[in-house]
Amino acid sequence: MRKGKRIDPRPELPLFASSGSHELVAEGVTQTFLDEGGNEVWVLDDFSLTVSGSEIVGIIGPSGCGKSTFLRLVVGLDEPLAGSISFDGENIAGPSASRSMVFQNANLFEWLTVEENIAFGLRVTHTYDECKYKIPRLVGMMGLDGFERSYPPQISGGMASRCALARSFVQNPALICFDEPLSALDAFTRAALQDEILAMQAIAHTSMILVTHDIEEAVYLCDRVVVMTPRPGRLQGELVIDLPHPRDRVSPEFVEKRRQLLAMLDGSTSAPPGA
Repeated sequence: MRKGKRIDPRPELPLFASSGSHELVAEGVTQTFLDEGGNEVWVLDDFSLTVSGSEIVGIIGPSGCGKSTFLRLVVGLDEPLAGSISFDGENIAGPSASRSMVFQNANLFEWLTVEENIAFGLRVTHTYDECKYKIPRLVGMMGLDGFERSYPPQISGGMASRCALARSFVQNPALICFDEPLSALDAFTRAALQDEILAMQAIAHTSMILVTHDIEEAVYLCDRVVVMTPRPGRLQGELVIDLPHPRDRVSPEFVEKRRQLLAMLDGSTSAPPGA
């Protein structure tokens, strides 16, 4: 049985501090990796992207074109072979609480409860005591009331995704990278969580980069969408989605943006290697 709504223990404190204006600038980023045979494989080649303010920027492209690789570089999990990536004027040299990432799998710790998973980043950065008041608020906002003390194997995939989203917001990051976090969910849950992401972003004013294979999702969520070429990933083109929220998925304007994006993606996937 679901519990009643919890009383906010510290209502006078803001859930998110004012994030101000932030800017991610990636210039000429090139990245390679070694395959199982020890051969060097080019993943990204001279890829550039700028994300400013509270933009939601989508990245789409063929499988293997370096979308996820780029996100790992942005959050500081890897370093580029060439080029540069800076955030607020400083080169990214490793992970930071100012940049968060949500993976395709929720990646929850199975030995921690829902609320412990959400609070994990606060404990790592030693800010739990000053920020723990955020946990019940995020639990409520993400529809997890009554499941705070449940463990990941005891909750649904949709709830696990909600928990991962809450965990990504708890440290008030200035930028969140999403690597297809909703791809494994059913259509109903996926649509609901898309609205949850928009609602949280409207409150936190967080910059976001969304990697997705779902064209409709990109048009529904993003302010801009960039299309990448097949490996090695380069910038194929960009489409501005200048539609007001909430967006109507069946409106003529929405359908036209989806058509334009699909045409750009078809051009990307049909481009010859090295084009």
